[in-house]
Amino acid sequence: MRLLKTVFATALVFFVAGCVSDNGVTRNATLEAPLPSVGEQALPSYTVRNVQIIVPETLSVSEANSIKPVADIVWRGDIGGTRHEQLRVLFEEAARDGAERLRGQVPVVAEMTLTRFHGLTQRTRYSFQGDYDINFVLVVRNANTGDVIEGPRNVRLVLDSPHPDDVLAMDARGYSERMFVKDYLVGALAQVLTH
Repeated sequence: MRLLKTVFATALVFFVAGCVSDNGVTRNATLEAPLPSVGEQALPSYTVRNVQIIVPETLSVSEANSIKPVADIVWRGDIGGTRHEQLRVLFEEAARDGAERLRGQVPVVAEMTLTRFHGLTQRTRYSFQGDYDINFVLVVRNANTGDVIEGPRNVRLVLDSPHPDDVLAMDARGYSERMFVKDYLVGALAQVLTH
């Protein structure tokens, strides 16, 4: 038994040593053209000419004031219009504001099709701490030719909600749920368009 343990331990040492050895070999790399690091790889350089936001009417909506309703759209941060229209306008504003930050070489049209926007009900927002689960499909097209440059790509954003005490303080200052979500989306959508 002791011999078996010794053999096993020795084999394990050689196996682990083989996994971590660094002999510098990189498949298909030449000395004249070393592989770039992730930070050196070219990222898309866009100037967004137009943003198209699609919120399909087929997405289900819940107005239930439960902890986590089962639906594609759960949103309470806006009044007037349908939830689909409210989210389309919210995304359109945030994407346009975020796109203003981008001054790249390629003029593009960004098309975002919402597939899920699961925000918080009043019950969850004021009693618990949750998150906003936001999913969409991104397609980036060349604004001059219409050719697809990127996508379709599934994007998932998760925004942690503030603590209920902070929500009350935000409400008291006039900083609404819509403002909170829009401020997040402006930066997040700009970042999505640069990666």
